[in-house]
Amino acid sequence: MRDIFKWLEETADPQLYDSTAFIYEDMASQSGKSLPIIYQPFDATRKAHWRDRGAALDYLLSTRARGGRVLDFGPGDGWPSLIIAPQVAEVVGVDGSPRRVQVCTENAARLGLNNARFLAVPPGGPLPFADGSFDAAVAASSVEQTPDPFFTLAELYRVLRPGGRLRLSYEALSRYRGGQETDAWLLEIEAETTRLLLYDRQIEQERVVQYGLTFRLAEADLLAALTAGEAASAKISLSKLQSLSDRLLDVRKCVTSHPSGRTLVGWLAEIGFREIRPSHNGLDAAATLFDQTAAAERPLTITAVDAYLQPFVQMAVGLAAPVEMDPMLTAVK
Repeated sequence: MRDIFKWLEETADPQLYDSTAFIYEDMASQSGKSLPIIYQPFDATRKAHWRDRGAALDYLLSTRARGGRVLDFGPGDGWPSLIIAPQVAEVVGVDGSPRRVQVCTENAARLGLNNARFLAVPPGGPLPFADGSFDAAVAASSVEQTPDPFFTLAELYRVLRPGGRLRLSYEALSRYRGGQETDAWLLEIEAETTRLLLYDRQIEQERVVQYGLTFRLAEADLLAALTAGEAASAKISLSKLQSLSDRLLDVRKCVTSHPSGRTLVGWLAEIGFREIRPSHNGLDAAATLFDQTAAAERPLTITAVDAYLQPFVQMAVGLAAPVEMDPMLTAVK
């Protein structure tokens, strides 16, 4: 795929976008409407739904957010904002994308949640809150999507009260070693408009260069043209892309910084957090419990699942994990 990246830079004049304009403003649902509770009834027989509950409990327990005022940075479709809202005094979600804010607001109204609100904040801009406004903050794979992750973390520090906690998950790049450094994905924008997303993951530099090629084609038609009768997993070739030039509407580029766990720990300390804890997480704990509990013995209601999971999630978020694993982080102001 390197030849494609070179061709795009030399001939296509890609226009530079932040990640909001590059992709998130064009997504009707960031999750594909797969989220339990927000889009689907909770199903205790599904492992994915247990994982979701474990992740939500992770954010609540690691930040000690119950009953407090919580900031959700980058909520997407309202996760975890809308999931934790019933257990906190107020949750405020901020996102660079007005469309994401609209989706979150609509989802909150549909769920009958009146203590969750959402604001659009320009990507990379300061947060519109006074110092010490929040008891806790959560960021689910969102900080690395901002133009300046260090500045974003400093802003999250500023708006936390003394003793407030930030729980952070993030997409470090070490997981992509060994064959996934380059990748492709299709996003249907409209019925006859699809964007081909190409990823150049520069692992040692801790950054990703993304290219977005928008075609006047339906998703199925673009996939067929790119694979040209080969297996869907076949590599996209330069010649196939060039053959579609008459359907190409625009070419865009986005560069994002993806700090590793070690880099983030250093940044958080430099910003002023007095304690940074790399730890295991509730999502994996819930998945393990699902696998290790016989089907006949698994709880069947969401209340029972939460009660079953909570002590194990509490243990997981308190259990130190090697920073080389790029684990979730809890930072205490």
